[in-house]
Amino acid sequence: MHLLDTTNNVIRMAYAVGQKPWHGLGVEVNPTDPPEIWRRQANMMWENIKVPSLYRFNGEVISSGQYHIVRDDNGSILSPRTVSGDYHVHGIGDIIAFMSDLCKEGGYQMETLLSIQGGRKITALAKASADTVVGRTGYMHIGGNSDVIQNYVLITTSFDGSLRTTITITRVRVVCWNTLQQALLGGLEVLRISHRNDFVPSDVHDQLGFIEDSHEPFIESASEMAEVRLNDSQREDFFLRVVSNNTDPFEIRKLDREDPDKKSLITKVNRLIHYHNVEGSGSESPRNLPTAHGTLWGAVNDVTGVSDHWGTAKGAEGRFASSCFGSRRKQKDLAWEIASGLIKKAA
Repeated sequence: MHLLDTTNNVIRMAYAVGQKPWHGLGVEVNPTDPPEIWRRQANMMWENIKVPSLYRFNGEVISSGQYHIVRDDNGSILSPRTVSGDYHVHGIGDIIAFMSDLCKEGGYQMETLLSIQGGRKITALAKASADTVVGRTGYMHIGGNSDVIQNYVLITTSFDGSLRTTITITRVRVVCWNTLQQALLGGLEVLRISHRNDFVPSDVHDQLGFIEDSHEPFIESASEMAEVRLNDSQREDFFLRVVSNNTDPFEIRKLDREDPDKKSLITKVNRLIHYHNVEGSGSESPRNLPTAHGTLWGAVNDVTGVSDHWGTAKGAEGRFASSCFGSRRKQKDLAWEIASGLIKKAA
């Protein structure tokens, strides 16, 4: 069972030529086409609107003063609870207008546009025209390959009250297709817009001048991580901190061996160690570049690798939701935060 919006048995998704998703669904679109065409091809021409919540009393229809968020193409209620009159719907048209500005002025190209959960969430992804490379001179290549990072901007909004509109810098390590988010501005991914305010695409775009400026410090930090060697004990400590919300490993090891919390944490760490040895930065895989092999950068990518690629009970769709919106996303952010703290200590 997938999360894609299939209202009226129509898939509401478009993807760039050559980037067919794992489920094989959606419409292939030229990445150079403007976002407005992407919207049409993705079958996302409806809007979501506020409709008064009414009730009948003594034969009269009375307004509750609250509202439902409703699709204007079929009347489906998207918000499980009502919202107030102060709630601002950030519409699909707003998202498309923002992506249009980003593509025209920032040189980005659309890669994905989709509606999920019956239209309750909308996501658009655009790729930067230039890639970046992790590693200092002499550490960047093996067999002619570089540790290449592709840069993306991801915008997501919800119509069910579950998310603020969030614009995120997302980076993909090409060699293993792990997503990497760098925590910026004291924990904000990039920018979050509350539904208490209007989403004005031009105003939001003016605030995003630091998107391009963020790439250089990210690569600088990743390159520093690639120079920090970890032995097995240090790597296990790093994994323990990641799975325990940055608890001191010494405190965890003091717990009784039968303590259920300790047993749960050790199971999670062993899973990360297994990935490290079999597919990750401790493996013999040709994807294991010198920048990652036995390094802090490699340990960070072991965490993102498990988060993005190793299964949950809900399968690939469950991984997608958790990796973008849930606990796995938080774990990837924490891994970067802990690693950043380690390189500051080493400096």
